[in-house]
Amino acid sequence: LALPAAARPAPATAAVGPVVLGIRHSSTPERTRVVLDLDRSASFEVRQVGEPYRLAVNLPGGSFGRAAALRVGDGLVRSVRCNAGASRAQVVLDLEQEADFRSFSLPAADGRPDRIVIDVLRGAPAAAGDRPAVAAAAALPALRPFTVVLDPGHGGDDPGAIRDGLREKDVVLDVALEAARLIDALPGYRAVLTRRDDSYPSLARRVGIAAEADGDVFLSIHCNTHRRSEVAGMEVYFLSLQGATDREAQELANQENARQLVGLDAGGDHDEQVVGILLDLRTSRVLHESSRLADQLLAAAASGDVVAARKVKQARFQVLSQLAMPAALVELAYLSNPGDLALLRDGTARGRLAAVVVEGLVQWRRDRDAAERLAGIRSDAWSRQYSVRRGDSLWSLARRHGTTVAAISRHNDLAGAGLAVGQVLQLPPTGREP
Repeated sequence: LALPAAARPAPATAAVGPVVLGIRHSSTPERTRVVLDLDRSASFEVRQVGEPYRLAVNLPGGSFGRAAALRVGDGLVRSVRCNAGASRAQVVLDLEQEADFRSFSLPAADGRPDRIVIDVLRGAPAAAGDRPAVAAAAALPALRPFTVVLDPGHGGDDPGAIRDGLREKDVVLDVALEAARLIDALPGYRAVLTRRDDSYPSLARRVGIAAEADGDVFLSIHCNTHRRSEVAGMEVYFLSLQGATDREAQELANQENARQLVGLDAGGDHDEQVVGILLDLRTSRVLHESSRLADQLLAAAASGDVVAARKVKQARFQVLSQLAMPAALVELAYLSNPGDLALLRDGTARGRLAAVVVEGLVQWRRDRDAAERLAGIRSDAWSRQYSVRRGDSLWSLARRHGTTVAAISRHNDLAGAGLAVGQVLQLPPTGREP
């Protein structure tokens, strides 16, 4: 509920920084989210003050446009206020009690402006050191589920490739939904989809969904085409930092990098801006795991009788280069091949293709965990004790310490994706300070 105009702050006299265009909020049982819409990207800081408890979001050089104060009153956040100053814009979240929070920025995308997001988390904040003690005392600690992000390509106004009336966007959604059902049925696994219907998520949104889910692995699902109709079978790609492995892969990557295929706005610059907590996929470990993932997915196809297995390739797919986890792009089969086209048209065969993908994924995870044990990568090898600070996330810690979200969760027996300020984690000794 917006306050009357008289209660709105006067704009700062010297607007040299971002303008806060609007403030909005939403509430769920887990958190209250406050979103600041900006006219440009901006640096910011969030500080908690008490008592009374409140969060102060400071934007250096900022000013207020039409942004108005809000009354929230959801039992967690009482209200949101705007304080205009000569050298900054400050948004204050008045809290009902002390609470943990997280904050991040999002770039302009899909007609939405640059944004700053503050999530105030429901539930009493944990005191320093409480979480490890509880975890150690638990006889059977609940492990964090292994999260698989499935990305059916295309969607909405982008049908992908079309052959004889069969649209790629429909095929890959059907396969992804069945793969998600199979994954959710596995103990200790969960599936997250970037789309569940005929919608069109942009590249930024696909990557944002993966980040918000704290995904452990990302699979982008597509169908292939070729100018020669005799070419058939499944191919799997993983990210190349140097370029594609052959001309065919480079041509496909150039097509997939276009907006109409993977959602990248033409000329858009999304590098390390999507959520502010994305990892750098250029780390050798993540690249190595992506390569192994691609190999295992193709091996699953080769061991079955559903689809022929062609080869693993590398290419600079934008949807892979933006990601924060082991990732692969699966080309299920060729719409341009008569046999593959009949396979992709058949609902039962699509289900078997989904089973091939899940089989390869599960085997890759088993092999990875076994290799880590053989290599002596154990909890006692992670020698650094780190006390969680405000603003930390599993993603940002994994980035600084050259590891993955899954590894941190596994070594620390984390039950969920959330962290508490003061919580002590065991981390690799190779980290760098923020």
